[in-house]
Amino acid sequence: MAIENKLIEHFKARNWNDEAITRESLYKTNFAGDNFNLSISNNPINFKTEHIVIKNPYFSTKLNNSQEENEYTRNFPSSFSVIYQDNLIALFENGKFVCIELNTLNRNLALEEQLNTRKFSYHWIIDHKLIAQGGNKKMFWNGKKWEKYKEKLPLKNQPILFDDKDFIVYRACHGEWGGTIYFYEKSTGKTYFTASTCANTVSKTDEGYQVLAHLGHMFGVSEIKLIPDPRKLTETKSYGTNKIVNGQALGYTDKSNAFINKLDLYGIQLFSSFTFEGKELFIVHIEDLTFLAKIHNNEVELVHPLFFNDLYTHQPITTKFGTYTLVNIDHYGTGLYRETSTLILHKNTIKKIDWNENHNR
Repeated sequence: MAIENKLIEHFKARNWNDEAITRESLYKTNFAGDNFNLSISNNPINFKTEHIVIKNPYFSTKLNNSQEENEYTRNFPSSFSVIYQDNLIALFENGKFVCIELNTLNRNLALEEQLNTRKFSYHWIIDHKLIAQGGNKKMFWNGKKWEKYKEKLPLKNQPILFDDKDFIVYRACHGEWGGTIYFYEKSTGKTYFTASTCANTVSKTDEGYQVLAHLGHMFGVSEIKLIPDPRKLTETKSYGTNKIVNGQALGYTDKSNAFINKLDLYGIQLFSSFTFEGKELFIVHIEDLTFLAKIHNNEVELVHPLFFNDLYTHQPITTKFGTYTLVNIDHYGTGLYRETSTLILHKNTIKKIDWNENHNR
């Protein structure tokens, strides 16, 4: 009841329309298009939450105090973190990995010693392998040492949204000018694309690839596209990837219509989606509050208040690693496009790691 009252008071303080704020209707939109209603669920989910601050062990006071614009951001990870063998693997500016055991949230110094025999600038998990970029070379960790990675990859210094036996999925985001999602087919080396502004979560179902996207411009907008067969999208040719064409993201040039719009809402930001006990849940941001919710048609049901704060992110990515779900969080005002925090979801526990200092707002 205390949480319920706190939620009601939160939305009352931000209500400019003199509408009644109740558990059945904390917030609702009234736009010309699709609208939604936010309520408190009758079936809340009892997640346990933990929060910890981990300082970059290679933190540079010189960078932090530099008069050069944005130098301080180099104290944050240079690459979006991944999960490998029950460890969070982060990579920092000096090319070294920091490994955090997920059970204890302590550093795994033994694994760090093994991995840090070379220096790298970016890393990924592809085909369940830890892969890293160093100079013009890509290497993979064979469990004992780094070896040259011989497969072709379509990216250099950008994160992956999704990876399976058929595709590597990644994105380009240009804010209000739109975004593009790319499907790189491993067997042919061909890349297919469509518009997605801006993709943050990709999951695969029996129906195809589901792409969740959001943009914080103006009041915020979120969409879900279902792509049954990425090969039916437009193939990249002369334009390449990560391009602006006629003032818009390349994705808008896709005229294939080889997708289904499942959701399109204004006034709400869906930062992430994941599955918990067979239910699809979303990390939702509305009116200075970020929380967990279920969505059924145009009814948004709050199931957990998360950290009951204004956790905000601009271009997050959610990926699944075995039984773990990882949400990489950036925040432009804190670290520009670099990862400033992570959320790690495992069973009924959500752990938040802030890099360098407490980023709770």
